[in-house]
Amino acid sequence: MHGGGISTYCYFTARMLSEAGHAITVFTQDDGVSDFVITNELNNIRLVRFNSNRDKVHTFLGYVARLSYAFASIVKKLIETEGKPDFIEAQDYLGIAYYITQFKHTGYKFLSEVPIVVTLHSPAFIYLEYNRVPIYCYPDFWTGEMEKQSISAADALISPTHFLVREIQKHISFSGKNTAVIANPYSTEQVTNFGFKRNHIIYYGKLSPQKGSFELLSYFKKLWDNGFTHSLHVIGGTDIVYQPDLQTMGQVIEEKYTAYLAKGLLKLHGKIQPSEISASIQDAHLIIVPSIVDNMPYVVMEAMSMGKVVLASRQGGQAEMIEEGVSGFLFDHNEPATFAAQLNKILSYDDAAIKQIASNAAQHVSNQYAFKTILSQKTRFLQQVKINVGRQNNFPFLHQEPQMPIAKDESVKDMLSVVIPFYNMGNYIDECIQSVTDSSYKKIEILVVNDGSCDAFSIKKLDEQRVKKGVTVIDRLNEGLAATRNIGAVIAKGEYLAFLDADDKVAPSYYEKAVLALAQNNNVFFAGSWVQYFENSNAVWPAFTPQPPYALVHNPINSSGLVYKRSAFLAGGINDHKTDYGLEDYESVISLLHNGFNGIVLPEILFYYRVRSGSMFRNISREKLLYSNKYIAEKHKDYYAKFAIQLINLLNANGPGYLYDNPTFKINVSSKSTGENLLLFKFKNLIKKNERLKKIALTLRKIN
Repeated sequence: MHGGGISTYCYFTARMLSEAGHAITVFTQDDGVSDFVITNELNNIRLVRFNSNRDKVHTFLGYVARLSYAFASIVKKLIETEGKPDFIEAQDYLGIAYYITQFKHTGYKFLSEVPIVVTLHSPAFIYLEYNRVPIYCYPDFWTGEMEKQSISAADALISPTHFLVREIQKHISFSGKNTAVIANPYSTEQVTNFGFKRNHIIYYGKLSPQKGSFELLSYFKKLWDNGFTHSLHVIGGTDIVYQPDLQTMGQVIEEKYTAYLAKGLLKLHGKIQPSEISASIQDAHLIIVPSIVDNMPYVVMEAMSMGKVVLASRQGGQAEMIEEGVSGFLFDHNEPATFAAQLNKILSYDDAAIKQIASNAAQHVSNQYAFKTILSQKTRFLQQVKINVGRQNNFPFLHQEPQMPIAKDESVKDMLSVVIPFYNMGNYIDECIQSVTDSSYKKIEILVVNDGSCDAFSIKKLDEQRVKKGVTVIDRLNEGLAATRNIGAVIAKGEYLAFLDADDKVAPSYYEKAVLALAQNNNVFFAGSWVQYFENSNAVWPAFTPQPPYALVHNPINSSGLVYKRSAFLAGGINDHKTDYGLEDYESVISLLHNGFNGIVLPEILFYYRVRSGSMFRNISREKLLYSNKYIAEKHKDYYAKFAIQLINLLNANGPGYLYDNPTFKINVSSKSTGENLLLFKFKNLIKKNERLKKIALTLRKIN
C-alpha cells in the first residue's frame, strides 16, 4: 500500500501468480479500517486490509506482536469461512508469521496440512544490528525472537539471494529445511532510450547505516578533499533515527558535512513518492548502491531496468544482481580504494560505452526477473513443498538441551491427572473442581492434596468433595506447596499431569488442546496458555513459549497451571522447596528446560488466575524475589553460563527481570512496565511520520 521492498514484492508476486491463473489473497495492515475490508483488485487478486488491533489485544500485546496475532486471526477467519488455501506465504520481517506458525505447531486444526512458506526479506534481528540499534531492548529483542521462530517454524523458506541465506544462518540453522533461492519477480516496460547527463551522480535510497551511507560519504569526502568536483545527489528519506546520537540521519549528516552542503557538493533531496522515481533518476550518469547489508534491493532493479549504470557494493544481495563490467559495476567496502577506482573508471567511459552497459543492464533485468522465469522456479518449488508437508512430530524450538533419560512410564495411557494443592481454600474449591469436570477432555482423574488444612469451613468443603465420583482427596501434614505438588505427581496415575491451584479455573477446552499438543510433538513435554486474571484484576497475561535467554531472566509462562507429560515432570521438573517464596514452579520450568524437556504455549486465553489481595505471591517482596532468583541461577549455573552474554545484555538493557512480565512492550527500567496504551501508540506513530516532530522529540529526549 505504501511502497517499500516488501510491498513491492507482494505487488509483483501477486500479479505474477494471478496472470498464471492462480487465485491470490493479499493481507495487509490498514488501521484506517475498524476490523477488515475485502476488495477485488486485479484479475484473481483480492486485498484484505485488516486492523492490527482487530482482536482488541493492545492492552497486553505490543504493536509488533499484535500485528502478528491479527494476521493469524484474520487468516483463521477466512479459512473457517471459505476453506483452506493451498499455501500461506509470509515475510520474515517483524515476525508476521509468529502466531500463525505457533497455532499450526500446537495442533490447531484450521492450519493442518496447509504449508506455510516464509520468504526472507529483511529480518530486524540482522538489520537493527547493522543500524546500531540496541537490539537487546524490549520490544526489539522479542521482535527478533519472533522472526527467528517464524523462520524456524516455516514449512519452507524462499530467499531472493544466497547472501541473505548466509547472513541468517549465522543466527539460526536451516538444517533439514526446504529452502530455495528464487529471485524476486519484476516487470516493467522495456526501455530503449539510454540518455543521461554526464557526471550526474545519484545515491538513491534512505540514509541509514545499513545502506552504507556513512561509508559512501566518507569516500566522497576524501574525493572532494582531493579535488573531485562532481556533486553527489542523495534522493531518499533522511528521517531514520541514528540511535547512538539520538538524531535523525539527516541531522547527523548535516552536522558532519556542513561545508560540503554549502559548496553544493552534497545535495540532500529528501524522500520522494514512488511515482516520482522515474523522473528523479532518468538523467543519472550513475546510481550508487553502497549497502553493507541488503537483500535484493529494488533500487537496483529499477535503476537497471531504466538503463542506468549501477555501482554497488559486494556486501549484500545486490552483488548477485550485477555482472561486473557487463551490466554494472561492483566495489568492496573491505577494500575502500576500490570505490574511487570504479567511480573514476565509469566516469571516464565514453557515451557509447555507457549506453552499452545501460542496455545490458535493462536486458539483464528483463531476462532474470521476468514473471515467466521466476514463476517456473517458484511453482516447481511449491509443488515439492506440498508433497513434503506431512505432519511434523517435533516442535521447531530455537534452543534444545540434550534430553535426560526418563524412567519407564507405567501410567494409564491418555489419562490426565489433575492435581489440586489445597490449603484452607474452601471458598473456591467447588468452582475450581467444576471447571475441571466441565472439561471437554474426559479421561481425567482429580486429586485434591490437602496440605494440612485447619480451617473448619475448608475441611467441610473437602468432605463434600470426597464423595464425588472422579475426585480423590489425599490428606497430608502441612509441608508447603512444593511438597504438595510433588506428592500429587507421584500418586497420579495418568500419562499426563496438570497442576491447578484451588482458587483458579480452566477453560473447558484447555486440557484437550494441551494434551493434543503434547501428543503430537515428541519434543514437547509441557504446555500452558494465555491467562485471564479475575476477581481483583481483569488483565490478560499473554504467556510466551519459554526459551532461553528470556526464560532465564523472567518467567514467561503460567508455571502454576501447566499440563505435562508426567514422566518428564518426575524426571526433571520436581518442585524444589529450597527455592521458596512461591517461585518453586518457575524453578521447575528452568529445570525442565535445562534437562531437555521443552514446553509450549497455546496462544489463546484458556486459564483463569484469581488475583487475591492476600495471596502468597501478591505479598512477595523484592528481597524474597532476589533470594529465589539467586538460588535458581546458582542451581542451574551451567545452563545460565551458556547464555551469559545475552543475559547480561538483556539485564543491562531492560533492568531486573522481576520488574516486567511482557517483552512485547518497551520497558521503563525504573519501574514495572504497565504496557503501552493505544493512545500513546498513536501519538508515537504520528511523531514517526512527521520529520519535524521527530526532530523535536529526539532533541527533548536527548536533553533529558
